Amino acid sequence: MIVIVFGLPGSGKTYFASELASRIRGLHISSDSIREELNKHTYDEKDKMEVYKYMLKLIEGSNHTKNLILDGTFYKAEIRDWFKQKARSLNADLRFIEMKAEEELIKKRVSRIREKTQADFNVYLKIKSAFESMQEDHLILNSGQEDLSTMLERAENYLNSPNEPSPDQ
Repeated sequence: MIVIVFGLPGSGKTYFASELASRIRGLHISSDSIREELNKHTYDEKDKMEVYKYMLKLIEGSNHTKNLILDGTFYKAEIRDWFKQKARSLNADLRFIEMKAEEELIKKRVSRIREKTQADFNVYLKIKSAFESMQEDHLILNSGQEDLSTMLERAENYLNSPNEPSPDQ
């Protein structure tokens, strides 16, 4: 199974994805780690696309014996579509979990120094203005309103439920 944890910077994606990977014995792949590995320290369009394309290669190169948990903003429908196509080509179950939080909490989170990311409030605002909502059914979690154990339990229930193909599949 491939699980994409997505949302705006500061929404709690990486922390949640890491905990989820541990809980379901999966491999966590973070766009922030990839950005660091590729030495892409800007959030311009070109660098973001290179990070996502690299993540696609990692999916293709994985042995598919483990669940993969990817985290990143996945802020455009086109990017999410790339991953849907890749999952279909690999005959893999793909699930999306969107992380949200109130803007004041995000502002607090991104004002602190965080490991492997330079996404500050200006980056948050830039991505927020370009963010395309996901129209298909997916799980939405609010890291400012739910505790971690509740979110993990909801995620596990969602991941263990039958995946109905969306009309575009």
